[in-house]
Amino acid sequence: MLKLMNLSEADRLSDYAGNSIASLLNLWKESMARHPYMFFMGTDFRKLKAPFIWYDILHVADTLSNFPQAIQNPDFISMINLIQHKADNHGRYTPESEWKAWKEWDFGQKKTPSPWLTFLALRILSRC
Repeated sequence: MLKLMNLSEADRLSDYAGNSIASLLNLWKESMARHPYMFFMGTDFRKLKAPFIWYDILHVADTLSNFPQAIQNPDFISMINLIQHKADNHGRYTPESEWKAWKEWDFGQKKTPSPWLTFLALRILSRC
């Protein structure tokens, strides 16, 4: 829903967006203790992967990074810090999960840095 709300300035700044942001960031903050069905933010959630079809850290961070009210939140900052620490010495990002359907794409393997995954991560970081 937040991705949809981002398309309209009125919705982006609405209470609905604010409540959605707060809910996601609360799940992140309590991720070691709370594990609601389908919204678990465990080890798989923390793996860098593309494309944005899963519920994972990059997808959530990409969505949240469009909202000014999320960017300064300490819980969002901790999410961003985790992403930043996954870069190699050259600032590139390597996928941490693979799905064989995407094996022909640079983000469909876990051995070398992916230009697309690096772009996605850097786009998120540039918004912050």
